[in-house]
Amino acid sequence: MVNCVFCKIVDKKLPASVEYEDESVLAFKSIEPVSEFHILVIPKKHIPTFMDIKDDVILKMTKASQEIVRVKKIINGYKLVFNGGIYQAIPHLHWHLLGGKFFDENDILNKT
Repeated sequence: MVNCVFCKIVDKKLPASVEYEDESVLAFKSIEPVSEFHILVIPKKHIPTFMDIKDDVILKMTKASQEIVRVKKIINGYKLVFNGGIYQAIPHLHWHLLGGKFFDENDILNKT
């Protein structure tokens, strides 16, 4: 998609601090982290929302996330956050892999 910031990152037109990459998935550090460890996991193929999924992209994203959790040694404490609808700020399927200390102790994500 032409104006999608995540597609521009996939196409190397915008910089990102890449943590994982394979033929289907890209994972990179958030530029607005809410915790010590905040990685965005996206499919390389543009899929606007969760409701638009038509293939095995979730399995590929899951396997990538499992590898990141192992490599980064956060197996004892992490969260996956998947936003949709009005809560999805960027219209490209993604989830947030969070670990470590949350910066805002009052954030709802820190309490669930």
